[in-house]
Amino acid sequence: MALALLLGPVLIGWNGWPGWWWALSLVSALAAAWLFVAVPADRQRAPSAAAVPESGWSRLRTTVGARGPWLTALSFAVYSAQWMAVIGFLPAIYAGAGVPAGWNAVLTALAAAMNIVGNIMGGRWLQRGIAPERLLQWGFLIMALGGIAAFAELRGPGTDAIGLPASLRFVAVCAFSLAGGMVPATLFLLGVRFAPGPATVSTTVGLMQQASSLGQFLAPPTVAWVAHRVGGWHWTWVATLACSLTGIAIARRLGRARLALEAATP
Repeated sequence: MALALLLGPVLIGWNGWPGWWWALSLVSALAAAWLFVAVPADRQRAPSAAAVPESGWSRLRTTVGARGPWLTALSFAVYSAQWMAVIGFLPAIYAGAGVPAGWNAVLTALAAAMNIVGNIMGGRWLQRGIAPERLLQWGFLIMALGGIAAFAELRGPGTDAIGLPASLRFVAVCAFSLAGGMVPATLFLLGVRFAPGPATVSTTVGLMQQASSLGQFLAPPTVAWVAHRVGGWHWTWVATLACSLTGIAIARRLGRARLALEAATP
């Protein structure tokens, strides 16, 4: 996504939106061809009389009937919703602030790339034994603070808006994206742990991905509608704060559920 935000404006300026979509289609086609060539075919195993594989519908029913997968999916949704709403609208926000197109692309791509750092940091801290729910709470807390610092303004009647300088707002956006990267890294670990069984890991992760996509689909138009109604982006922090507080509450429930699961596992 960082590369798309960096290169997209250049390609769109060179060949318009159709050229950009053709470029994305070419990347997808190359990825599909690479997977076809590089990933070996599944080995056909003789069916065992003692182990009858579950059908896809059976695994799905088992997954949606458990509480853990729903908690991880909802947590993923409130993370992806606010991240996409903020990073996705950065080009429009910076363009409205008069940032030149070249710097607009670079700053937006850098903010998006900070998410990569958060992903790696989250994985390393999980390896060092930090509780997953604690890492989730840290991530959502910093996202909440970063959203407030980046967008909140004091507006009085007949006075100019008062907020942080542009440089500090950008630092806040980068912190928002970096801390957010710890959330998916942690949720993929919890998704495997909270799957009702080994056969339902794929459906649990699939449920998380669908919730993530739903959050990305619903949040940007909602935030854009709010910005249109109030005449600016200065209330965006309310949406990010609501998502983060929801994520913190879910993280606490996930922590209790994880301890109960580990206590019940021999």
